[in-house]
Amino acid sequence: MIITTHCNYIRLPAIATRAGVLLLGLRLAAQIATTALAQGEIANGTVSGSGSGPYTYDLTFGAASNSLSPVGSVWYAWTPSGFYLPGNPIAGTAHAPSGWTASIFANSIQFFANSSASDIPIGSSLSGFSYEANFSPTTLSTTPNSGLSVAYAGGIETDSGYTFTVQTVVVPEPSTLTLLAAGLAASLLAGWRKLRRV
Repeated sequence: MIITTHCNYIRLPAIATRAGVLLLGLRLAAQIATTALAQGEIANGTVSGSGSGPYTYDLTFGAASNSLSPVGSVWYAWTPSGFYLPGNPIAGTAHAPSGWTASIFANSIQFFANSSASDIPIGSSLSGFSYEANFSPTTLSTTPNSGLSVAYAGGIETDSGYTFTVQTVVVPEPSTLTLLAAGLAASLLAGWRKLRRV
């Protein structure tokens, strides 16, 4: 009498492959999470210009509410690819709020906190940054990448940084406001005369 047995063997190579893929996926997820934590600062900023030459530029920087760390420094109008202001700021005119320092560096400005106690907290903004230059606000706003900047959690280039664009805030010139007021006054006068005829 012949007895035949039938066995189902577990295919070890298939299980090993699936386990390897799973471990690789977990490692990749952990690496992405670590990279996200290392790049925790999420910054924003605005710049507005005024004057008739030389022009004064006022800046405000902030750390977004979804940022993982405060902002300790900003290299304004610079990325590793280049410098972006349309010309050099006037020497000695870069200023920063209390607890911060400003330093002109070619066609850019470095703003950095003197200590971590002066960092821009998450969800907050800080104004009082400024500089003077001979280029007009129109020239600044039309220069490609002029607002491209990098924020760091600590000092300049102490981490990989967060690249963002400082948005230009257009402030109407006095002549524009005068024209607007004159047009409004003329419209009101015409309406008043029309009502008076009735």
